[in-house]
Amino acid sequence: MKSQNKRDLILDALQELMSGSSAQAISVSEIAQKAGIGKGSIYYYFSSKNEIIEAVIERSYSRVLDKGQALVASDDIGAIRKMEIIYEACLDSSLELKRQVALTTFNEHQQSALIHQKFSRMIISRLEPILTDIIGQGIKEGILYCQHPKETARIILTLLTVILDNSISPMEQEEITKVLAVLSDMLEKSMKVPKDMLHFLQEKQPKGGSVEDEGEET
Repeated sequence: MKSQNKRDLILDALQELMSGSSAQAISVSEIAQKAGIGKGSIYYYFSSKNEIIEAVIERSYSRVLDKGQALVASDDIGAIRKMEIIYEACLDSSLELKRQVALTTFNEHQQSALIHQKFSRMIISRLEPILTDIIGQGIKEGILYCQHPKETARIILTLLTVILDNSISPMEQEEITKVLAVLSDMLEKSMKVPKDMLHFLQEKQPKGGSVEDEGEET
């Protein structure tokens, strides 16, 4: 438990320092001083400063996912509303990822790409079993039809991750809106969802533009 607390101290220190300076301009010594621990202790938990940066980013969007997961745990919420909450968790976590990556002013595309890959894996692995259960709930409620809930959940999350992250094949806002509208239409038809019940896919829009564009600083 103590080791986890010290690890969190390091992440808290970097995150606080990042509010006033680029992460790339912050030294490991500054992080150690802010955290109130020895510089050598940092390398016990992290192999490099970039690894600390990645951990800060992962923790930030992970917290957003935690909130979404907690909300859908309720038995009093219908399947469609739970699907909306999952979508909001995907959207909010992708926005948090973009915000954190922009703060780090990453110039190396390879490093940035690895962070986005990690983000996609986390979204799918953590939310797939939850969305699978939600689809099962919708089937019991008589508002969804689906022969393969698990596989369908993976397809939906994979598509949402690519669209919302918007880094693999960047789209303008208008294109994102159209793609989400088509996704909504496809899901309504394939899962026999009553029309317009997936309206949230079109009403709650991500910000357009690529992550690289948002992360550029002068």
